[in-house]
Amino acid sequence: MLRPSAPEQIAALADELGTGHPASPDLVLDAAQIHAAHRAKKYTAEQFGRYSATALPSILQRLLTAESDLVTLRAKVAGHVAAADQGLDPTTGELLCDLRRAGIDLGADVTAAVALIEGEARAAAFG
Repeated sequence: MLRPSAPEQIAALADELGTGHPASPDLVLDAAQIHAAHRAKKYTAEQFGRYSATALPSILQRLLTAESDLVTLRAKVAGHVAAADQGLDPTTGELLCDLRRAGIDLGADVTAAVALIEGEARAAAFG
């Protein structure tokens, strides 16, 4: 499992990057394709360097966002589990609300999971 960055590392990355927008998934894929083309000698080091200089900041911003979300998600889920272990009765709704307040909205993911479970149940019922 990927070990999340420490809060100090996340803060250092945020300080280095300043403000910016995270890369779209399309840009990340494009960068991977450019990297593969460079490895295949289709781009010179200079061409690859120019592309990287423009793409890298937003890709790093995406990494920062993902790292921050991972740390938050782990902390909220761990707190929820710890509360349950202490005999409290936290609900999944409370966890979702805590995550939403922390900037992680799983609403669409939950809706998709419900649709998948219902589809699997229908498929099992009809064989």
